Amino acid sequence: MFVQFAYGLLYLWLGFMRLIGWFRWSVEGIERLPPREASGMIIAMNHVHWIDIPIIGAMLPFRYRLSWMGKAELFENPAAGLLLRAMDVVPIKRGQRDLAALDAVVAALRAGKVLLIFPEGTRGRTGILRAGRGGTVRIAMQSQVPIVPVALTGTELGFWGTIKRRPVHVTIGEPYRIEVPVGTKIPADQMARLTDDLMGRIALLLPEERRGIYAPKLAEGAPLAERE
Repeated sequence: MFVQFAYGLLYLWLGFMRLIGWFRWSVEGIERLPPREASGMIIAMNHVHWIDIPIIGAMLPFRYRLSWMGKAELFENPAAGLLLRAMDVVPIKRGQRDLAALDAVVAALRAGKVLLIFPEGTRGRTGILRAGRGGTVRIAMQSQVPIVPVALTGTELGFWGTIKRRPVHVTIGEPYRIEVPVGTKIPADQMARLTDDLMGRIALLLPEERRGIYAPKLAEGAPLAERE
């Protein structure tokens, strides 16, 4: 209850700072979000700085309160671990296939949670999109929930950029599902194509100079389905 109250206060404060024009944050595509009551969903977004998390949380309607995954090292401090779990953060062992964490994430999505995932797996501090990893696609297939591609720009300078009123923009793309029966074994090459498809959808929402390795494929003009 305390954590929900604290989350609400932070949400209201960030909203107030946007309302008075101090935080120059903008968002487009809110209408594309799947109905909240329909199911859980994955918000798949590029990642530049830690401040991306409170920003995207503040830009979404309150009923889309986020859960997310955090590296297991953050939970080593007992107090921090207690707080993070209360905030629906799932610990993940980086560089390993953490089956227990994967099961917890899938269960949370099936229970209706909105999960924020950074498919790049790490921060790209320059703001240029990095290569995606397959975890997001695998979680979406197992949980059978939609993926909402999202792009964020303007957080390269982090917290101080926000204080200095640097503009930040969030673009929400069209949600989609990966229609694969639960339990189906996906070959590595198909998983790579599905991951490229997801990253291409995020890249399309970014300025051309931020699309990284996905810019050439998008420049070819091939339909997303052909990159699966």
